[in-house]
Amino acid sequence: MNKNVIIAIVAVALVAVVAIAAFAMMNGGGNSGNDKTPEIPDNPGGDTPGGDTPGGDTPSVIDPVIADSFDPASGVLMVFGNANADRVLDSKDVNMVNALIKKGEYSAIADANMDKKIDSKDVGVINDLIGKKSTKMYYQDLADGPTGISYPVTSFMGIHQFVLIPMVAIGGMEFMNGYTLSPSGEEAATMLKTLYDVESNVNTSYNMVDVEKFSSLKVKPKVLLTYSKSLSNENKLEKSGVQIVHLDFNGFKESVSTIRTAGFMIGLAENANDYVKFYEEVIADINEKVTSKLTDEQRKTVMCGYMTNCIDNLNGSYTPMAIAAGGKGVLEEGDTTYKEFNKGDEWILSYNEDFFMYLTSWEYTGKIDPVEMYKKSADYFTSLKSYKSGNFVVFNSIMPPALTVSYMAEAMYPELVGEGYGDSVNQKYIETYFPDFDKTFKASDHTYMITYDMVKDSL
Repeated sequence: MNKNVIIAIVAVALVAVVAIAAFAMMNGGGNSGNDKTPEIPDNPGGDTPGGDTPGGDTPSVIDPVIADSFDPASGVLMVFGNANADRVLDSKDVNMVNALIKKGEYSAIADANMDKKIDSKDVGVINDLIGKKSTKMYYQDLADGPTGISYPVTSFMGIHQFVLIPMVAIGGMEFMNGYTLSPSGEEAATMLKTLYDVESNVNTSYNMVDVEKFSSLKVKPKVLLTYSKSLSNENKLEKSGVQIVHLDFNGFKESVSTIRTAGFMIGLAENANDYVKFYEEVIADINEKVTSKLTDEQRKTVMCGYMTNCIDNLNGSYTPMAIAAGGKGVLEEGDTTYKEFNKGDEWILSYNEDFFMYLTSWEYTGKIDPVEMYKKSADYFTSLKSYKSGNFVVFNSIMPPALTVSYMAEAMYPELVGEGYGDSVNQKYIETYFPDFDKTFKASDHTYMITYDMVKDSL
């Protein structure tokens, strides 16, 4: 049975580091339009798979990076030994470690074997990882911080479509021995249908793994990849011998570092970086077409909601996407958790947002009733300024983040990105990363965004 997923490399003339683009947009700024190709670290390559030649080059003058941990929202590879905190592991990291040794300085991110000191042993681990040799590597876990794991991971199970979609897209089915997904998620994420045909779903409920089903898998996964800080029955699973890896596949900015790191774990660093490059291209394109052309006052103010009556915070799952699309969040910086909104609550009326983005899920290629979906989604929000102005928009949350951002940009700024922009990005994504999904797939034949203008005559 051939589980390999063909990964087509996205060729781009414009490459921008997603961290730079995302943070620029978050701060209301962006590319001025004069320098559209910012300098970025080297891509994997060189004489050995996955990086430059082991051993390092002869450094001139190196100013060591001193850091206790990686910033998960920065887009970097969160593998200890990535001493210069960029997106790949290569000879530059060896040079950085050698510079630290020479100066007698310590940096936790350069400590490849996590023994609290920087020495030649760290160089050895880095070279093993660059050469894709079996070794113990340490990565930054969402829940547990620096955590050791056997490299490469050759057998894993993925939790939820947040994990499954990117891991299948980069070729991870070769190493996947099971998955968990709710029945509604399995029905909706139809681009994963090949996975459903060959692997076992061991889901029981939200954020839980059926231990009995897990134990009966033909090939017991060595690692369980989850998108959250913990699973409901994590202790039982760990007693069964599986290692649980917590990485933030759910966060918009955080997912970039997560995909790089998870791809590296299974020996597919190049594929993961190519996949992330798609995100970079979309962000850079929106930055050029939208964000760089607007003053802060011209940007549309936006609020995001989900799960009937939940309002997303500025650093939540969806508001950062709307901000990356050129919007401006209306909630305060101190709002760190979602808020529930009940009918009759007046506090929400004070924001006077231009747009409200509501996220819910439906089948990726299914036929839905846009009117009924719009009514159901807007039920709690009809008193808002955005709804009354015809700017309440519904999006399919099954979409990968880069696609959601493109549809959001089209909803707010069709005059800048062009009508059909979201569909064009969606089409390119499916053709590139899921080429065997549906040979006749046309994004424009399906519904991924529902605007007021699409349904107003039936409301």
